[in-house]
Amino acid sequence: MVVMDPPEHSRYRKIFQKAFLPNIVRKWSDHIVQPVVSELFDRFAHTGKADLVQDLTVHFPFQIIYRQLGLPPEDGAVFHKLAMAQIFWMSDPEITDEAGRKLRTFFGALLDDRRHAPRDDLISLLANAEVDGEYLPRDSVVSFLRQLVNAGGDTTYRSSSTMLMCLLNNPDQLEAVRNDRSLIPAAIEETFRWDGPVITTWRGVERDVTLGGVDIPAGAVINPVLGSAHRDEGKFENPDRFDIFRDRTHRHFGFSTGPHVCIGQHLARLEMERALTAILDRLPNLRLDPDYPPPESRGFHLRTPHHIHVLFDA
Repeated sequence: MVVMDPPEHSRYRKIFQKAFLPNIVRKWSDHIVQPVVSELFDRFAHTGKADLVQDLTVHFPFQIIYRQLGLPPEDGAVFHKLAMAQIFWMSDPEITDEAGRKLRTFFGALLDDRRHAPRDDLISLLANAEVDGEYLPRDSVVSFLRQLVNAGGDTTYRSSSTMLMCLLNNPDQLEAVRNDRSLIPAAIEETFRWDGPVITTWRGVERDVTLGGVDIPAGAVINPVLGSAHRDEGKFENPDRFDIFRDRTHRHFGFSTGPHVCIGQHLARLEMERALTAILDRLPNLRLDPDYPPPESRGFHLRTPHHIHVLFDA
């Protein structure tokens, strides 16, 4: 769907976005999101130390998606490896291709099963959705599900990791959020502005156009750098500073904009809010572990800290 244009895109988006409307996401909050977050915290909250990436953020968004899809728990580990392998297309396209083939087969079989025996899960909803009186094309649904795994899992894992890194690197702001939970949404939005999970994107040019004095011919592929827009000094005061108190007059592009705005943005915000709330509630006196290097974001297209070692009072 991400590469479709209207009117085709509009027809499909109308179907797919039904699964991510705010009222649906609210139902998932207590039924799926909170149990996943709580189960992960139960594994380390008593230890006094953790790697918030490897123990929490790299897992919880994917586990939420697996439960939304109704996947058997025993398939989780294998499925997680395939999902992560999909993002290596720049460094190892062979691994990505193989993972893609396996996921297509996996999702195709699940779709066939849910059309004959639907359940109360996301795959059943999509398997039995119709456009103009016909089922959605099998390939289109499989493609959407493959994209969902990364768009919904990988980007939320990266955003959550970055948010925690920024707050820990700015303990005064972490303490402010701890004392005033109404600041959590501001921390989430500032994370997307300061260093969102996707720094660049690609767009095809439909007609000849001139931007900033540069002629761009129809058929060209351009590479907008969203991260640069988020550090525009003409829009954001002191843009290189992470500041949850900054003026929100100018929006960020963390969820894109226009017809292709992210349909999962409400779920992503909810997941980040629940994860941060659990950290504030269950990890008192949270601080970076001085025995490890300070966390920093790495990556070009997809950015995140790979480790966030912390100490806390158990």
